[in-house]
Amino acid sequence: MLFGTISAYLRRRVPIVTWLPAYQRKQLRPDLTAGMVVAALAIPQALGYAAIAGVPVQVGLYAVPIALIAYAIFGSSRQLVLGPVSTVSVLSGSLVAALHPVDVSQAVLYTTAVAVAAGIVLIIAAQVRIGWIAEFLSKPIVTGFVLGLTVLVIIGELPNLTGIPVSATDVLGRIQALAFGLGETKPLTAAIGFGALAILMLGSRFVPKVPWSLVILVVGLIASAVFLLPERGVAVVGAVPAGLPGVQVPLIPVNKIPDVLFAGAALGFVGLAEGLSAARLFAVKGGYRVDTDQELMAGGVGCLGCGLFGGLAVAGSLSKTAASDRMGGKTQVVGLTAAVVSLAVIAFLAPALAGLPKAVRRQWRRRLPSRRRLAADERNAVQAVALEHFSGRPV
Repeated sequence: MLFGTISAYLRRRVPIVTWLPAYQRKQLRPDLTAGMVVAALAIPQALGYAAIAGVPVQVGLYAVPIALIAYAIFGSSRQLVLGPVSTVSVLSGSLVAALHPVDVSQAVLYTTAVAVAAGIVLIIAAQVRIGWIAEFLSKPIVTGFVLGLTVLVIIGELPNLTGIPVSATDVLGRIQALAFGLGETKPLTAAIGFGALAILMLGSRFVPKVPWSLVILVVGLIASAVFLLPERGVAVVGAVPAGLPGVQVPLIPVNKIPDVLFAGAALGFVGLAEGLSAARLFAVKGGYRVDTDQELMAGGVGCLGCGLFGGLAVAGSLSKTAASDRMGGKTQVVGLTAAVVSLAVIAFLAPALAGLPKAVRRQWRRRLPSRRRLAADERNAVQAVALEHFSGRPV
């Protein structure tokens, strides 16, 4: 009786114990291929997302394998990819800036603390089963919020793309500094930045199956070494330590705890809204269902683990999930494969990223399904969720 109860609990709360024993070997090859593609996308993206959050690039890297492993174990979606995303990274940077860190090390401390807080809040929410709240997240509000954050990302990355020095931290101040600083544009930095952007956009359009973000990263590293770009005034990433740090609880001042908890709650639920929409979209396409409460648990464990290992908060990624689906990835073996690849990069290749020009470290455009296809899939997802809600039958 007790064994049966424990087994039922594990099947419900730890989905990997159900899907892994039933895994079909014929799916292994496409899953492995998709996993390598996801890693090729996630690693360079994580560098840029860390910079957006105002922390060293390794903070983004550390989050990649932890999030992937956590979701493979606890996630209810067969395909969703968990990891650093632009929305959560921008919001994390804004919330941490409001805590007034005095230096980079304290910014890292607050960033990891907010990730831990987000994880704790989401795990508690999963235990009390309040996933139904996600049904009331307004799509127009979330879309507008994401659009606003996208504008902030672009404004924040233009100085790295052009080489224009910008010291202002507020939006209007940065826009003014960029407008009046056009004469200070560094031609070589701008050529590298806009060249990388052009390759990424055109390559993703005409040869979408090539991981262009990885291509740009490798070419950027080679060009930096061959042409001595740092000596020519091109800003580079700088030293990146190898290996994951040990587990460490971020100890913050007592008076900052309420602010960190509030920031974590905001970050967690915004990330949930983004990840849940992607999970539902691919669940409808694949003919299975996702459990909102279990998504709270998976996202919470992912954020908690990332924070304890010195990483950013994370959320479900539509772009990387779409890339996995295009390559035939159908299970969380994709995430486990990508986690192994990213761990190898962190352990052995991280120091090689030091010479990467900042102008090419950010993936500006994410290759997604067509707008028409995406809109149709999203309508189907909404209809499926509504059917489940009112009929009580899973979809």
